[in-house]
Amino acid sequence: MQIIEEVAPRHGLAALLQEKPFNDVNGSGKHNNWSMATADGVQLLAPNAINEATGNDDAFAVIMAAVVAAVDTHGDLMRMAIASPGNDFRLGACEAPPAI
Repeated sequence: MQIIEEVAPRHGLAALLQEKPFNDVNGSGKHNNWSMATADGVQLLAPNAINEATGNDDAFAVIMAAVVAAVDTHGDLMRMAIASPGNDFRLGACEAPPAI
């Protein structure tokens, strides 16, 4: 993001990195994606892959239960790590179209 903020003025532009800087105008749709994988690259959030890799049809359910418990227990820490004041006070409505 620093590069965007440094390069934009060179071209007479301003870089607005807020998710929805203007009312009635779609924002960037900024969000977080995350994944978890084993050292061998097996995706822990892919049911078929994890069940096949472990040979246990219950493995995915156990992993998901652990993820839900961890998010519940550490939700405040996750929020501090990924949220921003801009997102907390973003303008409502005008969400990105479903086609994006």
